[in-house]
Amino acid sequence: MNAGLMDELISIQRYSETVDTNTGEKLQSWTEIAAPWARIVELETGSEEVNADRRENKQIVNFTIRYTSDISVNDRIVWNSNKYNIISIADLERRMYAKLHTEISYKND
Repeated sequence: MNAGLMDELISIQRYSETVDTNTGEKLQSWTEIAAPWARIVELETGSEEVNADRRENKQIVNFTIRYTSDISVNDRIVWNSNKYNIISIADLERRMYAKLHTEISYKND
């Protein structure tokens, strides 16, 4: 792969939960763990479902970054203010790159 194709800066975030010591309330947050350059391929396929009388559209997007072992399917990607859930991670070219297969959901009332 030509590294010059990785021309979009993305944010990879990890979910964490902490407990407020004063109230005992669980506090949920996402923290950035990496900000790599990526090649982004938005696939032309997607899906549409109706769930509880709400229409939900899903789009599949692949992000290719330089390989790192610190990313898991529990993390997410933020790009252009949109949040993408990581579905799977594939190692490319003997761990030189990683392809992050993601989806984003749009809910319509």
